[in-house]
Amino acid sequence: MKQILVTGAKGQVGLEVCERLLFLGYRVIACGHAELDITSDNEVSSLFDSTQIDLVINCAAYTAVDKAEDEEKAAYAVNALGPKNLAAECRSRDIPLIHISTDYVYDNGKSGPHTEEESLNTRCVYGKTKLFGERFILDSGCRAVILRASWIFGRYGKNFVKAMANLASSRDTLKVVCDELGNPTPARALSDDICFIADSILTKNFDSYGIYNYCGYPEIVRNDFAGVILDKAKSIGIISHDVNVLPITSEEFGAKAKRPADSRMNCDSFAKTFRRNLPDWREYLEETLRGL
Repeated sequence: MKQILVTGAKGQVGLEVCERLLFLGYRVIACGHAELDITSDNEVSSLFDSTQIDLVINCAAYTAVDKAEDEEKAAYAVNALGPKNLAAECRSRDIPLIHISTDYVYDNGKSGPHTEEESLNTRCVYGKTKLFGERFILDSGCRAVILRASWIFGRYGKNFVKAMANLASSRDTLKVVCDELGNPTPARALSDDICFIADSILTKNFDSYGIYNYCGYPEIVRNDFAGVILDKAKSIGIISHDVNVLPITSEEFGAKAKRPADSRMNCDSFAKTFRRNLPDWREYLEETLRGL
């Protein structure tokens, strides 16, 4: 039976991936930071030396976007050096790698929907470190699929959907930025497609390695996304009162890290290559909210 290493296995995507892989009948080596420090090349090498690994799925990431502005070294270690270490081992042993990246690499001042071929430039530390991670993987020469995903939410971990519902439980008004446009992505749908790719790599003559955009539809402005979340939360009894969403600018909100104003992504390449339908994120809100 094939055995798959999942790093970041305790995060919102990693947990979903592990559940799906087990359902498909794979053996899973589920590693959070306590089990494997991917920033340590010695720890990574030791695990690969001692364990049968047929494929690696890297869900590990430093995702505290604002905190990363003050902790650049820590963010770089996880988002850049970690993928570099994994890719080096995968290359030397001819093990395929699936890596999760971000829409933040597209913070280049251009309007979306962005394509994989665009020149990249990002203003925030988080985006820069994720871009370094991508480049280290590509430079390694390993067989890799890199998925750039945006605005991820799901049943596990911290995310925007949960944050809005939790804040709304004790407030009548929420201030949400109105100048960020993007595509929410359900973690469960993303994980299902990650596992579809993993299964294709391990059971078929797979040759579609490369970088792919991946996100849900439809596109939406951040404050409108909050409104949809709160409407759903009220309709299923998670909150009992009306909550007003007050649109504000990113400058007024005052976050330390600069976010992309338009991170919409063109996912045609993914859909055509893998013949998969992209998810309607609205269909996944209820299961996320019921997991609060």
